[in-house]
Amino acid sequence: MTLIIGELRKLLTIRTALWFALASVVLAVLNVVIVSLASGTLDEINEKQEALGGMPLLLLFFGVVAVTAEYRHRTAAPAVLVSGRDPGAVVAARLGATVVVGLGLAVLTTGASFALGVPILAAHHPGPDLTAAQLISMAGGCVLAGTLSVLVGAALGGLLRNQIAAVVAGIVVYFVAPSLIGMISTSAVDYTPFGSLQVLTRGVHGSTHSLSASALALAAWAVGLAVFAVVAERRRDLG
Repeated sequence: MTLIIGELRKLLTIRTALWFALASVVLAVLNVVIVSLASGTLDEINEKQEALGGMPLLLLFFGVVAVTAEYRHRTAAPAVLVSGRDPGAVVAARLGATVVVGLGLAVLTTGASFALGVPILAAHHPGPDLTAAQLISMAGGCVLAGTLSVLVGAALGGLLRNQIAAVVAGIVVYFVAPSLIGMISTSAVDYTPFGSLQVLTRGVHGSTHSLSASALALAAWAVGLAVFAVVAERRRDLG
């Protein structure tokens, strides 16, 4: 717990989280405005949900930047030496702290999207309004998708150590891989990180994948990559 608190303090004293918070809110607001006001009539529930969902992929890159900054500025090894702990434990604490901050960013982004989007949809589009239960379910899915995306990015950053390589890997995992998998089996796409995220944020219609299955699939990817990153760090030299 001490390690996590230390990593949290480190994250909150630099400007990375602040800039990503501002960028995430701006993109969420732009998504709501563009989809709600410039995409025609939204008179079905799934269309209104899609307008609110957005795509929390920017949070993936927050996870990458937050973790790879340690290697970029060559502070990873000194952090391990000062803590007196196993390198894997330090990385695990770093991933945990990044997820905690990422959860806050996901809540902030979702809150901004809903605070602006729900009144716009109610005022400018016909058809049934989203119920409280639907809004709560969707908000939970968006927050979960954003938080797990942070963990995926953080784990990739811990595995690759290089910021650019980790960003490219994130793009491959979220965009390229689903396209290649879809050429073989369209149903399997829902089990990829991007496919699961799409279901959780209601960015796809007609999916046979349930919300719980999508949450489990994305969590499996995120936790699996995180465990791999911790194990890999334990086997590396400090340099």
